[in-house]
Amino acid sequence: MSILRSTNNTLLAILLFCFPVAALAEHDPARITVPLPEQSALTTATTRSSPAPATSALPEGCDVVLLMDSSGSMKRTDPKGYRKGAAKLFISLLGEDDRIGVMSFGDTATRLAPLTLNKKQNRKQLFSAVDRITSKEYSTNITDAVQKGFDELRASLRRERIIIMMSDGKLALGAAEKDTAALEQLKRLLPKLAQANVKLYTVAFTEESDSVLLENMAKETGGFFRYAREDKDVHGMFASLFEKLKAPDAVPFEGEAFTIDSEIKEATVLVTKKPGTALSLMDPSGRKNTASGHPATIEWYQSSVFDMITIQEPAPGKWGVKLSTNEGNKVYVLTNLSLKTSFDRSFVNKGETMIIDAWLEKQGGVVTEQSILESTTFSVEVTGPDAKPIKLDLTSTATGTAKPASGKYATRFTSPVVGEYTMTLLSQGKTFKRTRSVSFNAIEPPQATPVKPKPAAMPAPALPAQNDEDVSWGKVLLLFVIVNLAIALLAGGGYAIWKKTSKMRGSA
Repeated sequence: MSILRSTNNTLLAILLFCFPVAALAEHDPARITVPLPEQSALTTATTRSSPAPATSALPEGCDVVLLMDSSGSMKRTDPKGYRKGAAKLFISLLGEDDRIGVMSFGDTATRLAPLTLNKKQNRKQLFSAVDRITSKEYSTNITDAVQKGFDELRASLRRERIIIMMSDGKLALGAAEKDTAALEQLKRLLPKLAQANVKLYTVAFTEESDSVLLENMAKETGGFFRYAREDKDVHGMFASLFEKLKAPDAVPFEGEAFTIDSEIKEATVLVTKKPGTALSLMDPSGRKNTASGHPATIEWYQSSVFDMITIQEPAPGKWGVKLSTNEGNKVYVLTNLSLKTSFDRSFVNKGETMIIDAWLEKQGGVVTEQSILESTTFSVEVTGPDAKPIKLDLTSTATGTAKPASGKYATRFTSPVVGEYTMTLLSQGKTFKRTRSVSFNAIEPPQATPVKPKPAAMPAPALPAQNDEDVSWGKVLLLFVIVNLAIALLAGGGYAIWKKTSKMRGSA
């Protein structure tokens, strides 16, 4: 122990004598590193000539690629081609700033229309591409379809880039090893979409589809999933995709009627009907409008199971529709008075409590006028897998009651079971009604991964205790003197021996 302490003290003494020299070296001006003049000038010039570019505004609208299943099974699941009408409905609902591409997929994916600006003059081209979708392919190559849809969007600069896939089948290429390889490729591809902010919206068409795969594809890319049980339901699913993508304002259907107020500049009426029937639209003056007879301010798209009617500058008052099914009818509106919500999730965990909020906006600002809010109510109706609606009232986020304050209102909802949910917000005042629909899927919460206990760390070897007495400057200096005396004695003795030896050699 004494030897160890002496050694430590000796080392400390050496460090004491060496430290001033090292310190001086650290502060030696000759050792201070400075940028070369050429480097400094280059850096300055580069900074001045290449300022950080200002973030330019992204193009308006979104880019959407429709991937439509063209496998042979579609002859059985969609014998009347309802999916084509649903795709045309979706195209018609999008704005003229949006771009749309159309692809079909079976054995491989085939481009039918590149990304095309959705101007009215281009609708014929886009509708023609949809009409070329077939039901003749032997297999369902979902991976190839997603890859080519992704390739189509790579050069897009739009903020929203969406791939919409509708399929009634499973990833099936005719051989088990091909299916496995394609599935592994798809698993590697989905994170790339998510990283590029390209979202997958998927529609599982009938019970024959691989709904689990399609739902997971949407979930992993931050997208959206819907399940169409029957062929006649597919247009409703595409309307739901439009609502998720564009969050449009709407007014509620009440039976076969809806009310237009003076803040509404355009209304698009989506009406489901019985196959083979013809609708009629009654305006507030009592005039009857049909697909074959209507004024120039009305644009009418007719299909076998739904009609879409767009009205420019609709007259305020009550409008009526005859011969509708009263199921899934919608009235989307362009208005100066909008109903907003911050809830836009596509997937939630079963049992999770969510906050659903709402407020009115006019000309981009939250409506806070007490005279308006005092006569306005906010509520939400949530319909889950059991199709039984639950109605909840929203209260002021500031007062906790229905009394107005900040203009924002909220409530809580917990999804009790797994499945699809649709919540319909409603704001109703003296002269207006606004609704907004948001759909989401409740899923099983992820299971917590068990944490493996870390192995116990090996105890550090015990070091000898050291205190102030162990480091004595007197002992250090004494040891230093002794060492130097010993060196001097050795040197003197060596010198004497050398001198004596030299004399003896001289005598000889």
